[in-house]
Amino acid sequence: MKPMFAGTKKFLLFACFFVFQPLLLWALDAAAAIYPSPPGYEAEYEDEEDEERGRFSMRNRSFELSIMQTDVHFANTFVTAADFFQETFVVNLDNLFGGFGLNFGANVAPLSINFNVRDRWGFGLDIAHVQATGNLLLPESVLGLYYGITDELFGAGAAVFVDFGIPVFFHTRRGFRVNLRPAAYVPVFHVRPGITYSFGPSNVGGNEGQRLEFAYDMRVFSPVSMEPFLGDDNGDFELPAPADIARFLGYDISLGVEYPLNRRVTLGVDIVNIPFFAARLEHYTRVRGHAFVDTSFIPDFGDLFGDDFDFPDGASDFYTEDLAFGTASNGRRIRRPFKMLFFAHYRPLETQLITVIPSLGFSINDLYPRIAALEGGLSGRLDLANMFITTIGINYNDRRWRNSIDFAFNFRLIELGIGVSSQSPNFVQSFRGAGVGVNFGLKMGW
Repeated sequence: MKPMFAGTKKFLLFACFFVFQPLLLWALDAAAAIYPSPPGYEAEYEDEEDEERGRFSMRNRSFELSIMQTDVHFANTFVTAADFFQETFVVNLDNLFGGFGLNFGANVAPLSINFNVRDRWGFGLDIAHVQATGNLLLPESVLGLYYGITDELFGAGAAVFVDFGIPVFFHTRRGFRVNLRPAAYVPVFHVRPGITYSFGPSNVGGNEGQRLEFAYDMRVFSPVSMEPFLGDDNGDFELPAPADIARFLGYDISLGVEYPLNRRVTLGVDIVNIPFFAARLEHYTRVRGHAFVDTSFIPDFGDLFGDDFDFPDGASDFYTEDLAFGTASNGRRIRRPFKMLFFAHYRPLETQLITVIPSLGFSINDLYPRIAALEGGLSGRLDLANMFITTIGINYNDRRWRNSIDFAFNFRLIELGIGVSSQSPNFVQSFRGAGVGVNFGLKMGW
């Protein structure tokens, strides 16, 4: 029997952190007023900040509503936009047999509320943010039928998360800017790659041959059973009980730290989705099967061309099981993709007008066969008085190259953001339109 309040303690602990976090920051700000910084420290810091932003720069909003911040993308390594603009559509199979990758996703933030107290500290509330991501990988070794490989993992991975978070920022007396975002999330859908490829020597009864095999065993986890929708019986659909929802929840924290070395250079690090408590899903839909050919069961290949030839038992098989539905006793522990990215802001003119932003880091994501990958890139930003901001960049993030340009039009009461990118898991193909990304959003406040 499952404990009724299995997830309640974790939920209450994080709820207390959510509630008291803004109060703690208010207390720190009040304490700073009672116990001020050393003489000249705060004045010097504020003078430098005002000079850096520029006399005519628009100030940041004290209250802000962020509505429908949306980012959608699709990218692959094979077909590009340039292929469709040729007089004759030509398919280069070398690009396919060199490995095929597909990446797609969407991030939708329907509503965020933020409060900014004199740019010293602030907090907000992110409501029902949705992150959906998926990928398909067919490596070169599989498409080229490379020999001497055992159980190479590949296939598809995908997940959908919904989260609620409280973003917070504050400045320390030593000049650090700290950003925190504790969040509670629930996975709506989660599947990891589960196809293996093997091709190598075999020996049956002293007869040497080769064995080629594909096997797949994938479990698609969800908060509720999919049997009423996908099963033969079409049983009654049951929503999870409130106590179960608390048990499904996961909790993580994102942390960002920035430190200005001087007027020109600011160093920083962003650490995204630091695991606190993993989410847990118990219901799964299982897909399983295999296919193989083993030539060591065929003693004489000359018989292959005979009219009455039949494959011997054990020489080949193609088997697919029916969909199976079940509940894992301990469930699957699910953590969101982790990322750590170091960056620098270089301002050659000692103002916010032009900023060069190099970055380098890594990510860990179990939706890919190889869970770890490097990330980084280079961006440039043009900031005209905090009213018109343009950012261009070439970056490798989330296993794809992104060549992007983004615009922000800030009219104080309303701010409109829009951007577009050409992208692909392959660097060269990212410049040929093998994928596209679009983002847009609206902010309002005063």
